[in-house]
Amino acid sequence: MKLDRPKLDRVLKSPDSIGALLFYGPDEGLAHEYAAAAQKAVLGAGDDPFRLAELTPDEIRGDGARLTDELNAISMLGGRRVVRIAQAGNQIAGQIAAAIAAQAPGAALLIVEAGDIGSKAELVKVFESAANAGAVACYRDSGSQLGPLIAAHLREGGYAIARDAQAYLAERLGGDRGVTRSELDKLMLYMGEPHMGEPQAGAPAREVTLTDAMACIGDRAAFVLDDLIAAAAEGDAAELDRQYDRSFAEVEAIQLLRNAARHFQRLHQVVARMAAGDSFETAAAALRPPVFWTQRDRMQRQARQWSPPRIGRALERLIEAEAQAMRTSGIRDEIAQRALMEIATLARAGATRR
Repeated sequence: MKLDRPKLDRVLKSPDSIGALLFYGPDEGLAHEYAAAAQKAVLGAGDDPFRLAELTPDEIRGDGARLTDELNAISMLGGRRVVRIAQAGNQIAGQIAAAIAAQAPGAALLIVEAGDIGSKAELVKVFESAANAGAVACYRDSGSQLGPLIAAHLREGGYAIARDAQAYLAERLGGDRGVTRSELDKLMLYMGEPHMGEPQAGAPAREVTLTDAMACIGDRAAFVLDDLIAAAAEGDAAELDRQYDRSFAEVEAIQLLRNAARHFQRLHQVVARMAAGDSFETAAAALRPPVFWTQRDRMQRQARQWSPPRIGRALERLIEAEAQAMRTSGIRDEIAQRALMEIATLARAGATRR
């Protein structure tokens, strides 16, 4: 069966109700976080080696009965066991299906982590079709989810965060849940003790300011991307040319194309609302996450240059370029450069018309 977050929470409160869980999707950090939570739901905080078995896909392919035997083995000291498989793929879907079908009552909980294999993958179908199994798709945190996640993680460490600092971090984190938490841990280490003065009950938490966030998580690659994409979106050929070498030394071409597409999707929302009569301020305020204050002037300039149809053409070109880059890894940078040059030409044409 398919499991969303509320259903997964119910399963983790009563793990005996299920025999196998698959966590898959583009956010491998989130998949690993969920898998760890499922293991803890059965084993608690302990690491009893008699109750935990970790297998690799190669071990399962090499011995077809190994997984079934591990699932149905009984712990020497009692208690339910857990069997974990990391980096699984469709190549072991058959063995996993057979093991799930052969699970005895009270057998170990099978926890499988897979990457971005797609919702139609054979392995996903195995878990969705089995009565005693569930599949959880793990997607990257959106802007609306990131803000509360950032605030909650810092709060657990004893820190507060200013609103503009939270917005800044939401713009630059979120590609992977594990990386997001790691970056926030780095920020807390940078901040030092969470409370001012001698720690005591009720002491005010140290607040993470925008200056703190920018100093610790400046993300040079993100700033480089902002500058490059802005140059393309504004048709500034000279600046675009200047940013090329700098950008491709910092950022992989596929990431660049995806970030550019995300920018144009947001720009499309703003331009469409302005075409319907909204002011730029109203249209920009509706974006989630909202436009960061350092980017507002850029966004406003671009909104004057672009129309919804031409933004659609830019997005089509970016999607086409990403598909080409995925097929031909040797010339990815050249493909991305050419796509951005064509977008800059579109931007200049729009500025001329207006």
